[in-house]
Amino acid sequence: MLFQISERVLRVLKAVTEPREAIKDVVKEPAHKSPVFRGRHVVRYDICTGCDACNKICPVDAIKMKPLPIKRPNKVPEVNLAICIFCGLCEDVCPTKPEKAIKLSGGDIEMITHDGTHDTLENFWVRVDVPEEWIEKKKKEEEEKARKKAEMLAKKKAEAEAKKKAEAEAKKQESEAPKGEEK
Repeated sequence: MLFQISERVLRVLKAVTEPREAIKDVVKEPAHKSPVFRGRHVVRYDICTGCDACNKICPVDAIKMKPLPIKRPNKVPEVNLAICIFCGLCEDVCPTKPEKAIKLSGGDIEMITHDGTHDTLENFWVRVDVPEEWIEKKKKEEEEKARKKAEMLAKKKAEAEAKKKAEAEAKKQESEAPKGEEK
């Protein structure tokens, strides 16, 4: 028993007196890599439908929807990595196929900012920068679609009016026909 105690004391003394160098530089390489870590979020605004499913399923409310000035998609997700638990439910629930509009990219993520502090949490957001050209293109597509729909409705209305007019003419001719010709 005394031997075991003295052995432990010796081990502690050795650990305290002998300096050791760090094996890893934790700033450049994370201390550990989790095998279940799914990676940083990647948001594809061009295939997003704006359905809000990722925002609704997020268990920690790390996803906020950024509004867009167009009808479809009218919003896109932005992820707060400071809150996110990287569960991947947002990717799983995304209805776009074959490729997901929001997905976890895999690999490693460094959560330390450029200066190594947590002063600014803005660095922990996955922001979606939607180009103005894309928004203008979508607006033009929406206008064209609305114009075609209006033309189609006008055409159907004109056809219905013509059909109604033809039926009325047929009834008028039928009523004017002499009754003696009927058998």
